[in-house]
Amino acid sequence: MSHPNTSADPSDPHGIRASADGTGLLLTVFAAVVALSLANIGLSTSIGPGKFTLPMQLLIGTIQAGLVAYYFMHLRHGDKVVILTALSSLFWMGIMFVLFLGDYMTRQYVVTG
Repeated sequence: MSHPNTSADPSDPHGIRASADGTGLLLTVFAAVVALSLANIGLSTSIGPGKFTLPMQLLIGTIQAGLVAYYFMHLRHGDKVVILTALSSLFWMGIMFVLFLGDYMTRQYVVTG
């Protein structure tokens, strides 16, 4: 994040233009996200459901989400509190996934009646 009084450019007194990412970088990241989406679609249509298809698609989705969060949600320029908040939300989401999968994968072992 930029601070209001640190910009030396008189036409940008709040330093907004100085902290903005370049258009070329954002277009490159956008192209990478689109390419990963196409790879994910191609993976699902060409290979189909398989043992490693879902983990590969989840990995591709994770990379896409990381690119979007880092560049388009400005975690790149965020201070440590913003980054810590984003990481803590991922941590809690991981706990929820572990609890959900633990419940789902052990339902066959529950004795009823």
